[in-house]
Amino acid sequence: MAIIKRISSKATVGKIKKYLIQEEKTEEKLISGINCTCENLEREFKLTKELYDKRYGVQYHHIIQSFSPEDNINFEKAHKLGQELAENCFKGFEVFVVTHKDKEHIHNHLVVNSVSLETGLKYNASNKSLWDIKRESNKICEREKLNILDLEHKAKERLTSGELRKELRGEETWKGELKECIRFAKENTSNIDEFIRYLKNEFNIDTRITKKTISYKHPNKEKAIRGSKLGADYDKGELINEFIRKEKSINSRERTFSKGEIERIKRNEQTGTREQSFERNFDRVYGSIGAVERRAKQFSIKTREEEQRAREESERIRREQRDIEQRNREEFIRNKRRCKERDYELEM
Repeated sequence: MAIIKRISSKATVGKIKKYLIQEEKTEEKLISGINCTCENLEREFKLTKELYDKRYGVQYHHIIQSFSPEDNINFEKAHKLGQELAENCFKGFEVFVVTHKDKEHIHNHLVVNSVSLETGLKYNASNKSLWDIKRESNKICEREKLNILDLEHKAKERLTSGELRKELRGEETWKGELKECIRFAKENTSNIDEFIRYLKNEFNIDTRITKKTISYKHPNKEKAIRGSKLGADYDKGELINEFIRKEKSINSRERTFSKGEIERIKRNEQTGTREQSFERNFDRVYGSIGAVERRAKQFSIKTREEEQRAREESERIRREQRDIEQRNREEFIRNKRRCKERDYELEM
């Protein structure tokens, strides 16, 4: 699956070239030029701009084509596919193509001059042209029987060009921190109101909801950002759907327990055996629920008040189970924060 990212830069092309051709990242046979030479790249890019008197503004566009680690592809093949993508998407432009092999996944870097050698027009780095690159990359990958991108659905995660640069340098962004807090809040809450309170109490993140959108305000930022700008997983619609799925899952689990588990407990009592059906510290919680329900049957509860007390006891034990799960997650969050303070990286 070839993931496509694009970055526009006003820096000189010599800086990006120096980074791309490092010996530990690539080798000579994985470096090539389309309509230009590798040795005189900076001079040729500059002469084209001077020829058409377009020396200022964006100097080049940087496209990254990343293949999946699962793809059956070698370095030379990946480089040829990068060259093909450059020729098909940037006709008339000078393109510097470098394949990197220093990561788990093979990836191509395409550096495109901002001005066309043939027409003198500047490259239009619009959203449409980015999708044209993605579709062309998909077409090439499909032909080569490689994994392709799903272009029919919204991205679950969104990154700007600046954020991508920081990630390439191993830096953490404020949006990355915000996404992490939102994910933890979703895991620890069961509805939208709890979710909002959790973000405020645990991370001091303010939330604003309208009829169709949700916005988050990072504690260190003056303005809020819409969930859709972070990715589909952080938008209002997906949040509500997530809580609905969680509620259905809990209800389904409770129904299964109230029928199947009680029957199995009865069978165990008849045979004198005892099965361990749940993991870790939840054995005691579920066993207590079964005990409450058995006691309710043994004493033949007759009045509604007694039945209500039995249900409340069962609910209390279920809340205990949820509290245990929440404490485990909160302990994980505290450990991660401590690791960050000590400049350690917590392995996920």
